[in-house]
Amino acid sequence: MLTKTRFLIIAVAVVVATGLAFAPSVFAQHKYGVVDLQLAIASTKEGKKAKEKLEKVTKKKQKELDEKVEKIKKMEEDMQKQMPLMSEGGKKDMLEKYRKEMMELQQMYQDNQMALAKQKGQLLEPILQKMSGIVQSLALSEGYTVILDKADGTVLYHDPAIDLTAEVIKRYNKTK
Repeated sequence: MLTKTRFLIIAVAVVVATGLAFAPSVFAQHKYGVVDLQLAIASTKEGKKAKEKLEKVTKKKQKELDEKVEKIKKMEEDMQKQMPLMSEGGKKDMLEKYRKEMMELQQMYQDNQMALAKQKGQLLEPILQKMSGIVQSLALSEGYTVILDKADGTVLYHDPAIDLTAEVIKRYNKTK
């Protein structure tokens, strides 16, 4: 009975020791890398063009909003001057126009936000697709098991030696 227990303990010890002996080689077979996709996209020629285009559209939309805000401010000033002199019907009409302008301003802001988000998606989608292909190609050609996106916040620490962002940017800018 004692020999069966002793044999079982020795067998388990051999299995554990064998597993530990081979564990480093199992981990050594994996190669990891990280890429900051936001930085990579912003650093490419196409990414810079997309950013410039979005900034132009944003400035145009902001100018439209600013003009609407100025119109509303003017209405407020006029209301303060004219309201004491107006009839109840005139006050009601003026307040209704003001309320309508405020609602239009809110709607304009929301529409602008949605339009900018849509345009950003349209401009970045082809860049992201191309970038994804380059990352996959790099992973396959260099033997990477996993490449993580540093920009999405899931990578809390990494050795700078495994950061592939510069290589991805270089490869992206070489493609047409």
